Amino acid sequence: MSYSNPYENNPYSNDQSYEMNDNQHASPQDDHEFVDFMTEINNIHTELDTYQNIVNNIDSYQKRLLTEINYETEQNLREKLDNLTNNAQQLQNQLRDQIKNLQVKAASSQSNTMKAQIENSRQNFLKIIQDYRIVEANHKDSTKKQAIRQYKIIQPNATDEELEDAILDSQGQQIFSQALLNANRKGEAKTVLQEVQDRHRDLLILEKSMAELTQLFNDMEQLVVEQQENVEHIEQNVDDAQHDVELGLGHTNKAVVSARRARKNKIRCIIILAVILAIVVVVIVVPVVTRH
Repeated sequence: MSYSNPYENNPYSNDQSYEMNDNQHASPQDDHEFVDFMTEINNIHTELDTYQNIVNNIDSYQKRLLTEINYETEQNLREKLDNLTNNAQQLQNQLRDQIKNLQVKAASSQSNTMKAQIENSRQNFLKIIQDYRIVEANHKDSTKKQAIRQYKIIQPNATDEELEDAILDSQGQQIFSQALLNANRKGEAKTVLQEVQDRHRDLLILEKSMAELTQLFNDMEQLVVEQQENVEHIEQNVDDAQHDVELGLGHTNKAVVSARRARKNKIRCIIILAVILAIVVVVIVVPVVTRH
C-alpha cells in the first residue's frame, strides 16, 4: 500500500511575497521588531529545508535497507537511519517551538504581513511532517511484508494470525524461535531469524516515530485554535480598556460641566456683590456729597 500526501498541493508550499503597507507608518521600534521577526522567519525557512532534506535521506536509506543483501552494509544503513531519525526529531521539536513563539508575536501585532509569513511557515512545516508520516507508513508496510516473506521461509504453512503474532507481537520472537526449532532447514532458518529480528526492531522504531509525528502534526494543527483564543482574549482586553476609557471620558465630561456651572455661579455672585456695593455707595456716599 502506498500513501499520498493531501498537503501536496498546499497553496502555502511556495514562498509568497506580501505587501508591507502595514509597516509604512510604523515607529522605529516597530520597524526593529519587524526586521527581527523576518530574520527569524528566514531562519525557519532554512531549517525547514534542512528538515525536508533529512526526510528525503531517510526515505532513500529505508528503500536501500529493504534491498540490501550484505549484512554489514545493512547494519551500517540502520546506524545512519538512527542518526537521521534523531536529527529529525531534534529539528522538528525546535521548529515547533520557534513557530509557536512567532505566532504569539504575530497575533499580538497589527502586521498582516507577519501573520501571513508565520502561517506560511506553519503550513510548510505541516506539509513536511505529512511527507515524513507517509515515508514512515510506506516503510512500515514494506518492512512488514518482507518480514512475513522471511518468516514463511521456515514456516510456509503459517496462518495469517501466526504471521501477525510473529512479526508485530511483543512475544513474536519467542514464537519465531519455537518455529526455528521445528524447521527442517535450520542453517537457513538461523539467518532468517536474524533478519526477522531486525525487521521487528525496525517496526517498533517506526511505530514510535509515527506516533510522535502524529502528535506533532496535531500540535501544529491545534496552534490555529490556540492563537484564535489568544486573539479573542486580546480583543476582549481591548474592548474592556475602551469601555473603561469611555467611562473615564463620561466622568471627565461631568466634571467639566460641573466646573462650568461653578464658574457661572461664581460670576453671578461677583455681579451681585458689585450691585450691592454700588447700592451702598449710592445710599451712603451720594447724600454726603450732595450735602457738601
